Amino acid sequence: MRYIIPCILIPLVLALLSCGQRKRDAVYYEKMVDSIRKAEQLQEMKRQAGVYDDPVEAFFDTLQFRALPIKSERRDFDKIGHFGKVPPHVSSILGYPVDTRLKALLLPKVHGLRAMLLSEQLDSLTSSLYLYTLEDDGTPIDHLCLYEEKDEDRADDFGKLLMDYFITSSYEVTLLYYYESMTTHKTETEQSRCFHITADGRFEEIVIEIE
Repeated sequence: MRYIIPCILIPLVLALLSCGQRKRDAVYYEKMVDSIRKAEQLQEMKRQAGVYDDPVEAFFDTLQFRALPIKSERRDFDKIGHFGKVPPHVSSILGYPVDTRLKALLLPKVHGLRAMLLSEQLDSLTSSLYLYTLEDDGTPIDHLCLYEEKDEDRADDFGKLLMDYFITSSYEVTLLYYYESMTTHKTETEQSRCFHITADGRFEEIVIEIE
């Protein structure tokens, strides 16, 4: 009999200890979940009040959002949407000098990554437009020039190189390049290129085979 009692008590004690541990684990995880919920609620309250711990996050939250698709507006970028001014600390993260005149417009995420249009004002009349993919902290992954104007001095003429840009709802980008003669004022199509965005946020050109 004295051998039977320990055989019964030991498993019983272990079972009770196990139940107690599970109860403590349940309470511990409930407290963790509750803390996470409170932290999320606090962050949402701060966001609604315009209070941010991260200045980069604050910048993205102030940008106007533009849905896709997007059709070319040439140099009239304001027809696409309202571009917000990029502050110096974000310009630095993007790799520009802090005094560069930049404006941005937020786009839908692509493969879970941030995306935005970036306008760089080169002088009082000329600006360039870029499509950027970014990490959550604003670090650029890749970018593609959508629009720029360049003077073109040819042997028999002088003119400008211009571009058109189209972005589909699935982030397929088509670029059309033109030459505009300053002498005849005629426009000729030079070439077209197509791109898509890879899972890691890189722009990859799509080769179109002509049969």
